Amino acid sequence: MQNVLCYNIGMNRFQILALFGVLSLGAVAADVPAVFDVWRQPQVWPRHMQLRNEFLNAIRRGDTKAMEASSRGGVELMPEDPTWRYNHACALAYREQPGEALNELEQAVRLGFRDANAIEKDNDFARVNELPRFKEIVALAKKLEGQPIPGRPEIVPAYAKMGGTVTLTSTNVAWNFDTGFFEAKVETVGDNNPSPLAEKYAQSRTKPADCPERPYVAAWLSEGTAAGNGGDLYLNRDRGHSLLATRDFPLLTTVALPAEARKHGADLDLPNMLFGGEHTILGNASRARLGGPFWRSDARAAMLDPHAAAHMNDLYLNNQLWFFPAHMDFGKESLGDVFPCLTPHMFISVGSSYTDQPFLRAAAACSASFIRPTKQGILRRRLMGPTLQWILRRTRKGVDSEKDYLTAKAHPTAFAAKDLDIVKTVKFAHALRPDQIPPVVSLALVNSKMFPIRMPVPIRDYPDPNGEVLLVTPTAIAFALRGLEAERTFLFQARTVPEKDPSATFAWRVVGGDAKAVKITPPLGETLANPESGLAQITIDRRHLTNRIDLAVFAKSHGTEFGAPSFITFMPIPSEKREYDAKGKLLAIDNTNAEGRYVDPFLALPRAWKDIFHYDKEGHLLGYTRTISGKPTAEFTATGERIVEKNPDGSPRKTVRVRYLPRANRVANPNLPPELTYVDEDIH
Repeated sequence: MQNVLCYNIGMNRFQILALFGVLSLGAVAADVPAVFDVWRQPQVWPRHMQLRNEFLNAIRRGDTKAMEASSRGGVELMPEDPTWRYNHACALAYREQPGEALNELEQAVRLGFRDANAIEKDNDFARVNELPRFKEIVALAKKLEGQPIPGRPEIVPAYAKMGGTVTLTSTNVAWNFDTGFFEAKVETVGDNNPSPLAEKYAQSRTKPADCPERPYVAAWLSEGTAAGNGGDLYLNRDRGHSLLATRDFPLLTTVALPAEARKHGADLDLPNMLFGGEHTILGNASRARLGGPFWRSDARAAMLDPHAAAHMNDLYLNNQLWFFPAHMDFGKESLGDVFPCLTPHMFISVGSSYTDQPFLRAAAACSASFIRPTKQGILRRRLMGPTLQWILRRTRKGVDSEKDYLTAKAHPTAFAAKDLDIVKTVKFAHALRPDQIPPVVSLALVNSKMFPIRMPVPIRDYPDPNGEVLLVTPTAIAFALRGLEAERTFLFQARTVPEKDPSATFAWRVVGGDAKAVKITPPLGETLANPESGLAQITIDRRHLTNRIDLAVFAKSHGTEFGAPSFITFMPIPSEKREYDAKGKLLAIDNTNAEGRYVDPFLALPRAWKDIFHYDKEGHLLGYTRTISGKPTAEFTATGERIVEKNPDGSPRKTVRVRYLPRANRVANPNLPPELTYVDEDIH
């Protein structure tokens, strides 16, 4: 397992669309001090997104000063980007700085923003559009439109010989600032007739005992019924630390990145590259963030970074499946299972370096074993990631039927190699027919007039600055249960993708945690809907919950089994100890973590207090008393303000809002997270 010692987390309507889109792919001009470097873009993208949001918010407020400040920041960050130049020109025009505005506009045109009609009709330039120089710039845009941009390469496919290695360059890869992905063009060439590959597959240099599936795949290749690995791509993002032996999979093509990409770290850690065409894309990274309180595996990092989680979901639904070791996040030698949720976006192995290899090999063998029509159907529908997830889970030891598959047996947080039955896996894949490819579940939290979402508000409804939603993607949703209620109810809608199948059947199952704490029922107030048709009301009993609850949602169409799971997770804060009375009224929350349970610092920072709750005779919450070491230190209202003065009857006379923020831990240990504290803001 390789180690990383730091944690890396990220007017005119035409402009807004341009700022979101492919015009940000970059260019160079003679007067611009920096040359566009596609491999640098992941490093600047988080700041770009922050500035973009600031710019759009300034537009909505009509705050021209903030527009100028944020667009200037964008130009300084990315001087080679035409869209930031254009937006800065618009902001300067609003600020009545015509000379500088037209300088920026000309630079935008030279850098590639050449829609003369849009520039000419843009109301943002109303203060300068009668100036001769503005008309000259419009004429320049017309003249340059369609011409190559100096220094900006044309994006062309990289032609890869099947079974070899192709190194991408800046001419094969573009960066999309809208999505935060590299977009690569790769075309594989060579003889993809599987029959001649049988001998190569059978004579692989890896020991036969380590490849028990080899005779079966070789036989299928020989008879021409298996598709083989022609067109499949493999990527490694730990610089060869845990490298797949591609020699064992004839025609499996390795995709590598050049030295200039490695200089920027564009070849490390979580993946961020989409590929055109129909390829099975397999990848792995055996790395972890170690040192300090934010240690974690790549897999846990992806779960707790909203951008990364969304990216992993997009890759998963674009024929990619990635493999990561759990490292210290799971297993007997760790603190147990410290993952905050389950996701199908990646496949996680128990252990550290190289434990991902058996599953990566199984996925490659599985892809080779599909019959051609089945593989083509999977790739065309962009379902290779979900299909491999389904098969690897469906064929693990102890999962002998679809009934077994719908239980916890098939859905652990991390997978142990001892439970992998690769022969069973490839046989299952080879037997799959095109009409048996199962759909994928897309999940959504329902907010309707009949069932409005009632999510607690940080600070007001509970003393913590973080929200309850940890993760939201179409295939995984996770909550940290911070609200005070004894029971929480949610309504979810499940649909099938990539096609919406109105006849699909859904199954909702608890696959992790205390099933007795979960109720899955038809939604209250909704008609003609039930869990099997895709609409389910989930009620969680919070009172005695100490561990994560994982629900898996499956879908099947006519002729298929239930396919890959999508997950819903409810995570209690591990450091909390709650007390409820018989009627479900919260009496106290002890945050002192006397049991010393591990809590991810992104989930909650440690705090040294216990809150004791008070109610009136009707049972309405009045507020709570905060104690430290058994001694009262502060009193709060039901909405989280600190009580400064009381009336004679004990009701609050003056209150002050508080702000929660981290401070260095009291023992000054760099390996421990900061502690949560609070400060007063203002008095009412």
